[in-house]
Parts: sequence; structure tokens; C-alpha cells
Amino acid sequence: MLKKIMNFFKKLVLEERSPRRLAFSFCLGNFIAFSPFLGLHTAMLFACSWAFRLNLAVMLGASMAINNVWTLGPIYMADYVFGYWLVHKATFLGSFVANPHWMTFVNTFFEDNLGLAQPCIWSFLIGGNLIVIIIVDFGCVPVSYYLYCKYVSVGLWYFHYILYF
Repeated sequence: MLKKIMNFFKKLVLEERSPRRLAFSFCLGNFIAFSPFLGLHTAMLFACSWAFRLNLAVMLGASMAINNVWTLGPIYMADYVFGYWLVHKATFLGSFVANPHWMTFVNTFFEDNLGLAQPCIWSFLIGGNLIVIIIVDFGCVPVSYYLYCKYVSVGLWYFHYILYF
């Protein structure tokens, strides 16, 4: 069973010949997984895969491995806490300054239905996007490009030999 799973992932990776596109697919999947736009992850995966002609299976695998039922709460809590620290503590802006009038309705809705005391949706959105940029740009891009260059381009003939013979 483990051999079948490994062969499936090898075929999946070997489908894409360019390490740059493969790394871009993986990193964009990670970017979408950490993004704070609830309910739009799958649509963003399909749209980005089609628009940039990337490997959808790699994007979907990377995104679903990170953003799933068990990791959803901690990821969004980290987004909110970092954004709250950045908006309210580091920049010395209050929630009234950061939120326009129409956001008051959204915050009141979250306050009434979720029981949060003075929520700030901007903290969630700003924190989520900044964490995504930091993680993907400084961690994912160089590491994945290096690994794909090392293992896909150099050993491509060897993987084909293992998979098909």
C-alpha cells in the first residue's frame, strides 16, 4: 500500500517537467492555504491553476495538507493574534480608527453571534496576509525550488525507470 502511494506521488511530481513551475505550484498552494479568505480556497486554487497554467494536483495537495479541519483553528487564531498585535499594539491604532463605518456592522454581527468582545476584522485580514507573505516568501520559495531542482531535474530519468519498468 505504501509503495502505491509513493508511486502515485512520484507520478504526480513527474508530470511537471520544470522545477520552477513545480515550485511555484507548491508555493502558491501554500499561499492559498494560509490566506484568510474563508470559503474561497478551492476556487482560488482552480482559478490560479488555470490562469498561471500550473499543476493543480500539487497546488491542491499542498493546500489541503496545510489547511484542513485540524489546522484551521490554529492558523486563523495566529492570523488574528498577529494582526491584532500589529494593528492595535505596534501601530497604536484603535479599532475605531482602523475600522470604517461599514465594518461596525460586521464586527457587531461577529460580536453577537460568536461571543467575541470587540472583534476587529481588519486584524484578521491584515495579520493573515502578512503571515502568508512571510512564510511563503522567506520559507517556501527557496526551499521548494532547491529541492525540486535537486530531485526532479537531476534524477528524472531514474524516477521514470523506477515507475515504468
